[in-house]
Amino acid sequence: MQGKIPGMFAQFNKLVSDILPEIKWISVVMRNDTNVEILVWNTDNLHRNDLSLPLSSCGSGVSQVLAILYILVSSEEHRTLIIDEPQSFLHPGAAKKLIEIIKQFPQHQYFIATHSPEIIASANPSTIIKLQYQDCETTASVINPKEIESQNEILAELGVRLSDVFGADSILWVEGQTEEKCFPLILEKVARTILMGIKILSVNSTDALLDGKRSDLVFDIYKKLTTGATLFPPAIGFIFDRESKTETKIQELKKRGVTFLHLPMYENYLLYSEAISVVINEEATWLETPINITQVQEYLDKIKQEKSYLLQGVKREEVSDNNWLSKIHGANILSSLFQELCENKLEFRKTKHSKKLTEWLVENKPDLLSELAEELRNFLHKSQ
Repeated sequence: MQGKIPGMFAQFNKLVSDILPEIKWISVVMRNDTNVEILVWNTDNLHRNDLSLPLSSCGSGVSQVLAILYILVSSEEHRTLIIDEPQSFLHPGAAKKLIEIIKQFPQHQYFIATHSPEIIASANPSTIIKLQYQDCETTASVINPKEIESQNEILAELGVRLSDVFGADSILWVEGQTEEKCFPLILEKVARTILMGIKILSVNSTDALLDGKRSDLVFDIYKKLTTGATLFPPAIGFIFDRESKTETKIQELKKRGVTFLHLPMYENYLLYSEAISVVINEEATWLETPINITQVQEYLDKIKQEKSYLLQGVKREEVSDNNWLSKIHGANILSSLFQELCENKLEFRKTKHSKKLTEWLVENKPDLLSELAEELRNFLHKSQ
């Protein structure tokens, strides 16, 4: 090909560089009458032979890419290629590029064995066969690609990708990214529960999904993700904030499989003065005097006394010292507290600061999260 069809050889080299950009050129050198040597050039300077490497000195991924591309470019007849675990000999980016190039040669037939969701998503295969080993036996089931495409659209509604759920035994859907980060920590460190095969993932736009107009979509998603022979693990349920939902709405959603936190939202569990002062001081280094525990506690006591930052629909006369945490908007309180004590220079961010508060509580005051840990543990045990 190098000598007789230089145009095809140039195409071959371009495809090699597309997959492995560090390789600038491949050349073939005759060593004697019967042997040839393949040289790999990692430099644009093709005038110095001493800058090339023999293929035998390169990784197995390079040789496998060259073999596959040679067949794609040079074969005049239709071929059947069997490719085993391309992600095992290529890094993820290169593996995806290989799949994209393969799709440019549809005259051939391809069988690809993989454990990679990225490869499956990139390949857009006409047929998917799922092999499952159980009870000393391997069983095969054919998965309808249209079903995969449909469920990819469902996952997009949830704000996740195939790679997020692939390989899990089951999924627990939670309110947001904060809970996605913090609940596994609480279960592991406080509840002493190991998430064997369970992934905790956040639902995108929970309010929109549960506002009544689109709430049926949540349960349609749940149904489609728990039935059928698919690549996706089943959902074991939903745990959401109750926030400003009416009791009637909560009971309606409970009947359809949704579980709610005991307190209105996750941030209500984090209102502990020492943890808050530590997290603020770690970041607000510009303050001349660090925030102390007393300042934070006085701020929380003031809110409690004034009965401010109440949830929508809650009346002041309904609030007492005993039920205060169940009547307030914890996230808004933390946002106001951060601004007030930090000269309006530090914005409270749930995904960042709630996680830091959780980490401090888990390490220093785990008992304060024990009620939530028990809630989560009981839900998992009930669902299994």
